Amino acid sequence: MAVPVSLDDAKRQLKIELDDVSQDEEIQGFIDDAAAWIEEYTGHILEARDVTAHFGSFFDISFREWPIAADAVPTVTYPSADGAASVTGVRAIVSRRPVRVLPWNGTRWPTVAADIGATVTIRAGYEDGDTVPGVFRRVMLMLISAYDDDREGGDTFRKAEETAHALCRGLRPRAL
Repeated sequence: MAVPVSLDDAKRQLKIELDDVSQDEEIQGFIDDAAAWIEEYTGHILEARDVTAHFGSFFDISFREWPIAADAVPTVTYPSADGAASVTGVRAIVSRRPVRVLPWNGTRWPTVAADIGATVTIRAGYEDGDTVPGVFRRVMLMLISAYDDDREGGDTFRKAEETAHALCRGLRPRAL
């Protein structure tokens, strides 16, 4: 599990006794929401998992999710007359974001109708919690405090989210 904030970490942040289990479910919800916020804003996947995306064509298959291991093998399928067909000989270019999925050199995508979409699955995220950037831990703890302090989503949460945006901005994918 790579989420950088545990239930005990969140309880310490909220100054709740570790043996008090009365709010555990709610606090775990805060942790999940903070992790989801980071993933949505930055594209960094905090817990490694398979990510699936649907593309309208084979023209530009790319993932904003990060990190993706250099040895990750994408699975590409598309609808065919016989059901779902798989594409072999596919690679991920992970040297920069967004990660592009392409056929191996010397091969090409299958010849299909232009409007046939592709479904691509690839493993993304941090396999080890120690490799998650430390700023994500700080942002999660700040958001968890704001969720607890400002349950109506007022000024406290707005300020926390502005700070979170500033702290995470450099970890978002760049658009050219």
